Amino acid sequence: MHTEYVDNYFINPAFEYGIKSYMYFKEGQPYNKKYTFEMYVVKALTIIYGEKAILLPYKIDNEKAFECNLIMYDLPERDMKEFIKDMNSYYDFMEHIEEGTITTGLVESIEKKLLTMIMKRSVTKEFTKEEIREFDEIFNPNGGELKTLKSLVSKNQGLIINTWRENKYEITNTQLNLMAVNPNLLHPSQYQKYGYDIRQIAKLSEEKINNINDQIISEENKDKVIKKHVPLFRMKLSCGNGFVNALFLASIICTELMIGFIVLACLGGK
Repeated sequence: MHTEYVDNYFINPAFEYGIKSYMYFKEGQPYNKKYTFEMYVVKALTIIYGEKAILLPYKIDNEKAFECNLIMYDLPERDMKEFIKDMNSYYDFMEHIEEGTITTGLVESIEKKLLTMIMKRSVTKEFTKEEIREFDEIFNPNGGELKTLKSLVSKNQGLIINTWRENKYEITNTQLNLMAVNPNLLHPSQYQKYGYDIRQIAKLSEEKINNINDQIISEENKDKVIKKHVPLFRMKLSCGNGFVNALFLASIICTELMIGFIVLACLGGK
């Protein structure tokens, strides 16, 4: 087990020990179970924002970059600040829990903000099935240290479990629900081809959706027309030699003229 003491914390002690514990966890090394909750919070953040966005600012000691990364999916800055403050308060709470500190709603407050981050991210970028399963283990653990810890310090864990279940249903059924609500929506791949996200399109007015649909259909029809009608001059009548090609073209023109004279002569004869 790693026991480390530092003079200068990254953000605050909760993030310092949470990030270090997560890094030990990823390497398969033991970590201080005292920081189990902090470690799982950091794990959730790496799923939402990516490991690079969470670990790199720590490694280069750039707290501002870390804070900016937490609001990259439009999380209000106020919520980000409160999240950081709650994490610090949770660390202080755990440091004095043996002195008779009563259970508070800090765990719920922190996890509610994590759920907000998840929903913000889901609007821009979908989560994989594996990532959803990871969230299940974080918000509704079946056992282990995290479940034991939450049973001791969480004020109303049932609220978080139910909120996560509702959010998970919304996340995993977003595309199906959007298609059912508005049958005028095109296939998601058609929007993606032109840089749109069907979830964003579905939030627009029917008029705007129809305008975008018309533009996409128009562009796709243009592509079909261009591919279908190949100009005659682009047909392969070339043999690769410029002089021979010129003679070949002249012969075609002469043939067309002769046919024209013959037709005129026949008509004149009548």
